[in-house]
Amino acid sequence: MQQANANRETLDRVTEILEHHATGLLTLEQWLEGIADIVADTAQQQSANAQQIAHNAEAITVFSGRSAQFDIKLEETRQLVAKNSSDIAQMNTETKASIDRLVEENRAFRELQQSQLAAIIGNARRLDRLDQQAG
Repeated sequence: MQQANANRETLDRVTEILEHHATGLLTLEQWLEGIADIVADTAQQQSANAQQIAHNAEAITVFSGRSAQFDIKLEETRQLVAKNSSDIAQMNTETKASIDRLVEENRAFRELQQSQLAAIIGNARRLDRLDQQAG
């Protein structure tokens, strides 16, 4: 009977150990399933990230093309602004020269008018004197 009790105790301990290990195995299996879920979620997220990266790369490529076009248009605009500034400066110089010529011509014309007026006045006085002497 002692032997039977000992066997029973051993069997109980083995059962207890097996149950403990079975619980541990179940816990390990659940843990591994959790890890598998995490790995699947991570793979899905990496796939989504890869798609986003591809989309971003495409957008960058399109933007780069547009940016290059913008840079070309910007340079063309800068050149036009520089040309317009040069043209305006040249026109200002030409306009100033024309105004200066007109001012000089006006001054010369006034001097000529004053000379002619002085000559007319002088002639009128001579005519008056001649008239007085004749009269």
